[in-house]
Amino acid sequence: MMKWIIFAAVLGSVWSQQTSEPDIDVFFGTENGGNVFPGSTRPFGMVKMGFDVIDSSAGVVFSGYAKDGNVAGISMMHESGTGGSPEYGVVSQLPLIGDIDYSSQSSLGRSSDDIGSVGYYSCNFNNGIQAEFAAADRAGIYQYSFPENNEPKVMINVTHHLANANKPYWSQYFVNGSVEANSDKNGYKGQATFTGGWACQDPWTIYFCGDFENGADSVESFVGTSSSDSSQASTNANESVGIVFTFPSNQAIIRSRVGISFISTDQACSNIKNDFKDYNLNSTVSDTKTLWDDQVFDKVDVNNDNETLSNLLYTALYGAHLVPSNKTGENPHWDSPEPYYDDWFTMWDTFRCLNPLFNVLSPSRGAELIRSLIDIYKHDGYTPDGRSANQNGKTQGGSNSDVLMADAYVKGVHDRINWDDAFAAMVKNAEVTPPYWYDFKAPDASTKEGRGGLSDWIGLGYVSRNYTRSVTRTMEFSYDDFALSVVAKGIGNDTAHDKYLKRSANWQNIWNHNATSGSCKYSGFVQPKNPDGSWAYDDYDPLSCGNCYWGDDEYEGKPVEYGWAVPHDIATLIDFIGDNDTFIARLDDMFGLNGQEFADIGNEPSFLTPYLYNFVNANYKTTETIRYLINTKYSIGPSGLPGNSDAGAMQAWLFFGLMGFYPVAGTTTYLISSPFFSSATFNLENDKKVKITASNLSNDNIYIQSVEINGDSWNKNWFTHDDIFENGGSIHFELGSAPCRWDTGDVPPSPGHIM
Repeated sequence: MMKWIIFAAVLGSVWSQQTSEPDIDVFFGTENGGNVFPGSTRPFGMVKMGFDVIDSSAGVVFSGYAKDGNVAGISMMHESGTGGSPEYGVVSQLPLIGDIDYSSQSSLGRSSDDIGSVGYYSCNFNNGIQAEFAAADRAGIYQYSFPENNEPKVMINVTHHLANANKPYWSQYFVNGSVEANSDKNGYKGQATFTGGWACQDPWTIYFCGDFENGADSVESFVGTSSSDSSQASTNANESVGIVFTFPSNQAIIRSRVGISFISTDQACSNIKNDFKDYNLNSTVSDTKTLWDDQVFDKVDVNNDNETLSNLLYTALYGAHLVPSNKTGENPHWDSPEPYYDDWFTMWDTFRCLNPLFNVLSPSRGAELIRSLIDIYKHDGYTPDGRSANQNGKTQGGSNSDVLMADAYVKGVHDRINWDDAFAAMVKNAEVTPPYWYDFKAPDASTKEGRGGLSDWIGLGYVSRNYTRSVTRTMEFSYDDFALSVVAKGIGNDTAHDKYLKRSANWQNIWNHNATSGSCKYSGFVQPKNPDGSWAYDDYDPLSCGNCYWGDDEYEGKPVEYGWAVPHDIATLIDFIGDNDTFIARLDDMFGLNGQEFADIGNEPSFLTPYLYNFVNANYKTTETIRYLINTKYSIGPSGLPGNSDAGAMQAWLFFGLMGFYPVAGTTTYLISSPFFSSATFNLENDKKVKITASNLSNDNIYIQSVEINGDSWNKNWFTHDDIFENGGSIHFELGSAPCRWDTGDVPPSPGHIM
């Protein structure tokens, strides 16, 4: 069981600290662009209750939260760790006292720092009100403490949502809505329709139902700047609409429960009854903590000889299990017995290590996710790369659900998955150009789903500069086709296996052996190509990607970073680079430990890169680099992430780094680094255990001297899923203060390498 309090610390190497249980910092990664959601939720919860802050300094708050600024509402739905533009921030309440000015937006200043822990959140406002709240599965509970001798008021603003003043073209907009209080003045229900947002959704509707422990004295409604004593209000215009409940002045504690649904108001009301038997906030918090223990934290036990690192590890696990959202039974578009997960924001961020983490810790959850993707394909036509508000969109690079499926397949995550259907979904991505969907940031091809630029890929063997993000697409389509070859082989389709394995080598078509950079002593980089096969740009610089965004050749990574993005075929990459020494020298330049720091570990394209030293049996370099990145780029506290959390991808990368191994997604391979803990145990779903131990671990003793796996001496710097996670097992590290070339065995496989 976890200890559920908030902590503050600085990441360090204090090996003498002792503690009985780790703490979870829900504010980890909420600042410095991390955009983590700190409010109350359950693992993969549809309900994410949290503040929506008006922060003039930021202009936009992606998860609703900002440390500074006034609170405009406490709403039921949010994303976590996303960029681009916010989604949700809908179905809100706001506690008030005094007269309400309907000509301006109501908001509350905070008198102290917010308090948050797993399942619980609270804040004190300048007007003396304290707000506490806790989320259940499909509903949430609010508890307000009002100052004496004031009439408590609770505003229901149906129009409320997270907007984006900085990027109005990607902002959400209110379309229409209505709300009605019941005759006893102790409840309400309604609906709101919104459109837009980062994925540019078509209009979608959320239904809600709320009740109060005790009835109000009066109800008034408002539309725009006008109010009346009517108990209902509606509008089809982009204006404020809602109701306000006013309670007796002697009623200092107001408790309310709110259910939400994408199906109907009746379903929203039923969700309250299903989630709550009373108005006890504490019991809701307790139930949520138990769920987090059972479904997440109890799956990994580590010794606590470093309290700070232990806290960081479990905090990372927490942030890795917030999205996607489990909306099973809440799909408004089709009825299905299959699991349904939404809010994939996005697989471009998560396919490298977050989804492989689920396949290790919770293969049953991993299977549900794959089944959900297959069901989306069956009804919407394509698996998504990004999806929110029950609609596909956007796709940043490849069709990365292909890698999710391959990773699940090779790791035995097969529970009730129809792999013929899964492969059909993958083939649809690989062979059928998706319907055109206009995106003014990238109007050349659809960004909603599937593969934009597919005609080039099939016809030219690469994606040309006729399409935006051509380098990103070419590199990722190669990896995606490798994923198809993996599943094809598994289901016995040898013809498809051979076809897609061959196509997975297409990345080689944009490797310019003669490309150079003035900052480097070596040559050979990926480079955009024109449709006629000529190289784009006379003044090409592999160290630049412009804005590195939708309209550029590379997305969130420079060409010098994307050149490493061939996890399935590092052997060919080494051949292209020339020799092992040059390979090492180029890796040294990526992260600043020994070179020039060309790469950004705060973005996903370089996640695997620091582990690539293993492919030339230089594991000590991997150890040095991972230690350097974790100790310099991560820290405890709100600014502890090196960039956007990206739906938990950053936390998953951190988790594997602390454990001492990292997955090569879509394969059974894990690359060894060096553990940060002297003892860790994985409690697997099959009731088996994986025990990881390290002797002589200290601040100085970080280098592997020898390894044993399952009691046998091991001279490879990698292992397979079957070695450890299929039936349980053990890894023992002997550590020392000096680099050691212990890894003299076979290098990690390059299964996409074609001789």
